[in-house]
Amino acid sequence: MFDSYDELNEIKEAADILATTKDWPALYDEAQLAKNEVPVYAATYIDDMYVHFSHASNTAAKIKGIKQFITNTMYHNALRAKSDEVMQQLFALRDDSID
Repeated sequence: MFDSYDELNEIKEAADILATTKDWPALYDEAQLAKNEVPVYAATYIDDMYVHFSHASNTAAKIKGIKQFITNTMYHNALRAKSDEVMQQLFALRDDSID
């Protein structure tokens, strides 16, 4: 892809380094997430073009007590593009007025 698009050619080397690096540290402490004691509310987008739904769901499942707003009517940029709607749904989760 980086050879096909001139706009991406200048970052090809950096992309190759990122793609071939195997020794990334853990992104988060799964044991700590499993012991979570604070409220966590998350918006998960079924058709997110950047984060696969199964990855988001599997990650959320690791957080003790998480409540998810799962939608197929919003996308990755919803927190910015539809802030009012997202926050309304997250507060509804907090208030136990939706499942």
